[in-house]
Amino acid sequence: MTKKELEILLSRVEGIKSLLESNSLEQFQQEVLKVENYLKRFGSLAELLSHLEKLENMAYAAKDFLSIDEVATYLNISKSSVYKITSSKELTVYKPNGKNIFILRSDLNGWIKRNPCLSNDELEKQANIVAYNLERSNKQKRNNKNNKL
Repeated sequence: MTKKELEILLSRVEGIKSLLESNSLEQFQQEVLKVENYLKRFGSLAELLSHLEKLENMAYAAKDFLSIDEVATYLNISKSSVYKITSSKELTVYKPNGKNIFILRSDLNGWIKRNPCLSNDELEKQANIVAYNLERSNKQKRNNKNNKL
């Protein structure tokens, strides 16, 4: 067992100890019943944890500002890569306390979209728009020449 695992285990034991000291046996049994009811509702501890993870992801998706760790996870890159992007001023960053860096999700999405590789359909649509605009411009020039004569 690692030192961190031992510390977590010790913390849990201390939590149980303080719960037992500050509550009667009846209150402790009520807490255990609450846990049992949650487990009955979700079927197993794994399903409960899965549900909590889904809730956590939903809360994460609703955030407007992301920390460096969250940006790294969002882009699937390292934190050092995020720091390089921010230090080169490719993204606007916010430092409310002068230290921690936050990035607006919409700015991040705009940065992601900066160099698109268009599909053939998109290229064809853009080519058709350019061709239409050129044809219209040429017609206007011809009309202007004819009106001058």
